[in-house]
Amino acid sequence: MDSNNIYQWTDLRYRHYLAGRTLLFNNQMQSGVLMLGYAVEAHFKHLLSHDLTISKKHSFGHNFVDTFSLLRSKGYLLDVDANEDLLHFVEDNFDRRYPSQTNRTISRANSRGHAVCMAPDVVINYDEFILQLDQSVTKAIGTPEASVLMMAVMQVDCAGGEYFFHNNFSAVARLANAISLCEENLQLIKSRETEEIYKLNVNSHHERLVQLQDANRLLKSEAIDMFITPSGGMEGALQSAKTFVYPGSHVVHPDGSFTSHSEF
Repeated sequence: MDSNNIYQWTDLRYRHYLAGRTLLFNNQMQSGVLMLGYAVEAHFKHLLSHDLTISKKHSFGHNFVDTFSLLRSKGYLLDVDANEDLLHFVEDNFDRRYPSQTNRTISRANSRGHAVCMAPDVVINYDEFILQLDQSVTKAIGTPEASVLMMAVMQVDCAGGEYFFHNNFSAVARLANAISLCEENLQLIKSRETEEIYKLNVNSHHERLVQLQDANRLLKSEAIDMFITPSGGMEGALQSAKTFVYPGSHVVHPDGSFTSHSEF
């Protein structure tokens, strides 16, 4: 995979992720998690595009659970610690993107004992899952250019940077790694570009480092009203992909009636 193709995939993953967070923090929850679902899917498909020996043999559709399992069986995403409840939740709320699919999604969830539901605090779980995926994809592709987190750091002084880092405990916890990726990327620029372009990038990097020193400012933007405190604080956020419990339950009673409820 050449540099341009890597950039296009990384940019796609970044834009889906940023769009999802921007929508969700503007109280557009269902549209927000739909875009976050696209971000998850784009991470899977970036790997599939990278490893054509898999993609040429399988048809994937939008099956998150099976695709995640297949990629792990091929040696990818082994460092991603997310449970099946979260994968089902991501797939269910992605599959609701068209009215014709809503009943199918509800029936599938109900058959597992789940009730399809939504709440803003699930962004904590999506953040941790997506940033684990990003870390794993970057490692597999073998270049910092594949990192969504690095792209976010390089755009921290842009308007989108606020929505990427606001309330994003998982991103803020990985800032040191993101800075290391930026420094590694500077060496790539040095080897490929003129000295003048390299120096411009170094200067921009140093300017961004000033902003990145204020983690509290990144985590809580004054321009965004909604803020969600994760259960267990920072440590809870970093465990949230593996501790996620599907928040809606569906119980069928002996008389054929049923009860559905959600708890957040």
